[in-house]
Amino acid sequence: MSAITFSGLATGLDTASIVSQLVEIKRQPIYRLQSNQMDYRSQISALDTLKTKLLALQTAAQELDSANEFASLTASTSSKSLLTATAGTKAAAGSYDIVVHALAQSQRDISQGFDSLSDSVGSGSISFTVDGEMTTLDLTGYNSLESLKNLINNDVAGVNASIINDGSASGGYKLMLSSDTAGSSGAYTVDMSGLSGGTTPLLTNQQTATDASLTVNGVDVVATSNDPTDVISGLTLNLIGADEATTVHIDVTRDTEGIADKVESMVGAYNDLFSFIKEQSGSTGTLHGNTTLSTVSSRIENMFVSGLSDGLGDITNFFQVGITRGSDRQLVFSQDDFNTALADDYSGVRDLFIEREGNLGKMYLLDTAIEDLTDSIDGVFKISTDSLNRKIDYADDTIARYERSVETYQSTMEAKFTAMERMVAQLQAQGNYLSSFTSVSY
Repeated sequence: MSAITFSGLATGLDTASIVSQLVEIKRQPIYRLQSNQMDYRSQISALDTLKTKLLALQTAAQELDSANEFASLTASTSSKSLLTATAGTKAAAGSYDIVVHALAQSQRDISQGFDSLSDSVGSGSISFTVDGEMTTLDLTGYNSLESLKNLINNDVAGVNASIINDGSASGGYKLMLSSDTAGSSGAYTVDMSGLSGGTTPLLTNQQTATDASLTVNGVDVVATSNDPTDVISGLTLNLIGADEATTVHIDVTRDTEGIADKVESMVGAYNDLFSFIKEQSGSTGTLHGNTTLSTVSSRIENMFVSGLSDGLGDITNFFQVGITRGSDRQLVFSQDDFNTALADDYSGVRDLFIEREGNLGKMYLLDTAIEDLTDSIDGVFKISTDSLNRKIDYADDTIARYERSVETYQSTMEAKFTAMERMVAQLQAQGNYLSSFTSVSY
């Protein structure tokens, strides 16, 4: 419990305020340590942002560090209203002429009309067979038309059920079934012989499950779906419409635009990183003077401005492929110059970026450098962050010691001023006592 003090009762001084001001002076080292801690935490936050931007550059680099990235192809079609195509990794450059005679269709059946959703379809069981797999539904407790629809949708894979209402005064509710995939593989059969009582749904076929029919470079082909992946090796076709009078031309070519887009994304990630480095390295930057910032800056920048040694081709610098240095340590990317270089020397451009046959391309080297910088055990970010956290912990310990010292100091000052007040009070009492003698009349 704190001692009770009576400030200035004897001296008239505001001793409580004096003690408070003395204690505040004594607390100044604590405030400086707390300020340092705020700075350390700000540095940790800024390092996290720097690391995030560095990892974003690594991700962009990884999109350009393998032969597959430069081998990507794109497919274009002359009539997107009839079909589109997507080239996979196993596609080969070439051209194809395709006529779509008929699209694959799903099976569709509809029942007779029921008066309401709650009409009974009978009790017992119904069996569905889809692609050789039989599913049997037990209608016990679920024998209404709506319950049957829900059971089919929940338990029968490959078949969709719905109820349509044609607005008729009676018999307006009809059960509609359809396969959920087009093509003969989605065909199904329904056996309702296990039902008794109620009104058994009588299904009428509206559409038969059929495969797609097309001609590819003069060869007649049957496709089991409208998005076949096995008609042309490496290509996925998306059949949209059928027109026997129209030949759709497909060109499969190197995806130079896609490659250029990835390079542009990489340059953008680099520029974003160095914009942040510039902001932080200024005299007012949180990381001004931080060795991690300078290490990242010099190492990454050197990767881009230095030539590639021991490369397989004649292209060894980024400026040869349209990547040049602009102002404020930013890079400038010219897609036209890049496309020209790619057309003139595809292998040389590719080998500038990728790792192949001992060729350590720039994106491989960049990926490796960033992996080293961000290593969770001995990377510069780990080392710097751990150091800052140790400083924060040390400051916590020091602040705790100072707080105990200040508390002791405050108690001492309060005791001294209290003692002074008592002494002054005693002196005043003695003075008053002596004064009483001089005022006595004889």
